[in-house]
Amino acid sequence: MRITDLLESDDNYEIHNHEKLDKILVKLCEMVIEAQQEDSEYFGMVASGVLDPDNNLAAAVNYPNEDGTRVHAERAAMELYVSQYGSSIPEGSIIITTLSPCNEHSDITADGRYGESCTDLVNNSTVHKVYCGYQDPSQGDDEHDERTFTLMETRNPAIRNLCKKFADTFLEGHVAESAAWRRKEGKSKKGGLNAKGVASYR
Repeated sequence: MRITDLLESDDNYEIHNHEKLDKILVKLCEMVIEAQQEDSEYFGMVASGVLDPDNNLAAAVNYPNEDGTRVHAERAAMELYVSQYGSSIPEGSIIITTLSPCNEHSDITADGRYGESCTDLVNNSTVHKVYCGYQDPSQGDDEHDERTFTLMETRNPAIRNLCKKFADTFLEGHVAESAAWRRKEGKSKKGGLNAKGVASYR
């Protein structure tokens, strides 16, 4: 089955055939586990893949860059696709990832990341669809969310729970400490931060 068969229409960027995409998510989860067993200091806890309309898949786990920052999994997969198939990522491709693309511009995630946010990276590519195992709860409803692609989280609870466990290894403290001031719940209707937002920012 071609990836275009997963989609109702390329114009509305809707994502279908979750069962097939979930099988790829399972493979990505297996990649994370295998990478952790191989070298937990080198490899991260997120894996991503690029699937093109001809069912070519390039998948990678996040890893450290030479400058000490980390190459996030979406970037690693996109760069691997280009190196493996010798061309830019074609229209109609989809990114499958264990964790939704980051969108931070100025925090610990941004400081430790190689290059722009994964959201910006996907926005500036030919990819218009991202299917994730777990959606980072600190993203999606704040002023930093500028995604122009469709993002969908798996409906399979077992896969979601596993992807959440991977993400919790590095997200729990970050979300608890910083999410409120970045999200709607920490913002005043009149502008600025409310008491909860100020507390979490401090």
